[in-house]
Amino acid sequence: MKNLVLTGLVVLAAIIIIFSFFAPWAKLSASVTKVSKELTDKAGKAAGGTFGERFTRELSRVTDAIGKVGGDIQIKTSISGYDIPSMVNKKSSKVAISLVQGLMKDAKDIDKKAALVFLLPIFAVVCAVLAVMGLKNKLSVILMLIISGAISLGGLYRLKTLDLASLPVDITIESGLWNTMYAYLFIFIIGIIWVVTDKKQASGK
Repeated sequence: MKNLVLTGLVVLAAIIIIFSFFAPWAKLSASVTKVSKELTDKAGKAAGGTFGERFTRELSRVTDAIGKVGGDIQIKTSISGYDIPSMVNKKSSKVAISLVQGLMKDAKDIDKKAALVFLLPIFAVVCAVLAVMGLKNKLSVILMLIISGAISLGGLYRLKTLDLASLPVDITIESGLWNTMYAYLFIFIIGIIWVVTDKKQASGK
């Protein structure tokens, strides 16, 4: 009965990981004024002549007008785990690229590294299957323990030590990614409880 409950908890955690894969993982929050000023600066450097000067002047005027009307307007962009590979490959999201660079510590082969996020829901299913198999095969529980421990401990350490200030854009880590790592940590703890209690029962016999 105890192992059935533990199996059910692992399956529940796996479902949370899968749902979290489609939830926001990271978010960029910037003001319209800030974005407009960045565009003005870049346009001023890149564009020359009368047209360039007129363009930057008009853009600056719009920026000032926005700042005067009831404060500033916030632009918020969030991405999920599912969004990351396609956005990185298309170079269409600074949030996705910055997140992968931050987590992987390296921009080399970033498109291939981005695809690794698909392993998180896949391994969640694997852990659920191993938990079911663990009702009869104890080696499956140990394998589940190793997988969930490596992902959760490694992932949480990386998130806790991630220097967001060093990334190309200002982002915040959202609940989807945190829930994923904590759900794997939950599976890891369940695996430990499973192994320890089974040993106690075996020694009691």
